[in-house]
Amino acid sequence: MNENANKSNSKMILIVLYFGWIISYIDRTVISLAIVQIGEDLTLDASKLGIVLSAFFMGYALMQIPGGWLADRFGSRKVIVAAVIAWSIFTALSGLAWSLTSLILIRFLFGIGEGGYPAASTKAIADYFPSDKRTKAQSTMMSSNAFGAALAPIICAPLLVAFGWRTVFLIVGLLGIVFVVWFILSTKKAGNYANSDVAAKPSKKEYKQLLRNSILWKVLLIFFFVNVTNWGLISWMPSYLMQGLGIDLKSVGLFSAIPTLFLTAGMIISGRIINKVGSKAKYGVITGIILTGASLYLMSLATGVYQVIMFQSIAYIFMSFVMSFVFTVPHRMMEEKVVGTAFGIINFGGQAAGIFSPMIMGALIAATGTYQAAFVFLTICCAVAAVIACFLPAVKKRQAKTNLSTVDAG
Repeated sequence: MNENANKSNSKMILIVLYFGWIISYIDRTVISLAIVQIGEDLTLDASKLGIVLSAFFMGYALMQIPGGWLADRFGSRKVIVAAVIAWSIFTALSGLAWSLTSLILIRFLFGIGEGGYPAASTKAIADYFPSDKRTKAQSTMMSSNAFGAALAPIICAPLLVAFGWRTVFLIVGLLGIVFVVWFILSTKKAGNYANSDVAAKPSKKEYKQLLRNSILWKVLLIFFFVNVTNWGLISWMPSYLMQGLGIDLKSVGLFSAIPTLFLTAGMIISGRIINKVGSKAKYGVITGIILTGASLYLMSLATGVYQVIMFQSIAYIFMSFVMSFVFTVPHRMMEEKVVGTAFGIINFGGQAAGIFSPMIMGALIAATGTYQAAFVFLTICCAVAAVIACFLPAVKKRQAKTNLSTVDAG
């Protein structure tokens, strides 16, 4: 296959992977929009609904590292197809839940299904893009997270009003089947950019080197505390806008989309900035976390919907740099053979945050009767992440053929 054809295939695969991430975000965030309807239908209070929201993250976080290992071991293509089919089935089944227990179990299994996609899609970037294009491709792909979160309320809010939560879960479950067909066709004849030695299965030595890398664990902790904030907002902002500020469901869809559009644009831009600043990215991460926390604190004090959305948008702009840094670390600093596993480990930290954040926020809301204490909790988590980021070394971009022990510790 000639170089131009390979580039064309790479671009198409990036579009397909982007679409897959959007579907995953629609599937996982629709429950935040439907949570009020679900609570009324199944007679569940905020603390129990917090457990339902967290059930997804339990499965999702548990699957991150196995998903990365499977992608490195058996290839990204097989894992992606299996993951999307699995999560589509359990998305549809969410609409059939009849009790708190059934809903928790279904959402947990849904999380297991979605958990294989992040690391496998990251591995696919290594498979189908040359090394000098991977940071840009990865940050572009991961900007789909925010775009998917922006589209979800716009698409799903009117559907929830028209059809109710049960039917909407069945509808969005069908999107994954469309992706699977498109992905299989787009990768059927795609070229692989990995060198023959890189394409081989990772050895125990390479896994040990990965686990000894201190950068990996520091980034994991940063992602954990930052994502406590991210998942807390995604899980409870729709309810806050409806119950705290009196906004109707259709308007919530539009208001919820605004901050995530800023996050989308921010991630696309920040990925390119990180690729240029290299070792100085650490200072951008620290600044971004601090300003995110400050914006969230101001949001907790705001009383009008426009003020709330403005401060959330500002928070997401600064959060985008942090997210881009985290998501591109495996491509910039880890061996290609273990890119999937590295991303899985880091993403485990970020998604484990989703287990605790909705539950803690739900408990704070139920205990205080307001959302302010929950938002202050998110601000505190940002402060912890900023402290950890101060201990990041000023790492340099990984050079071809170097192993993890040669990364400059600054």
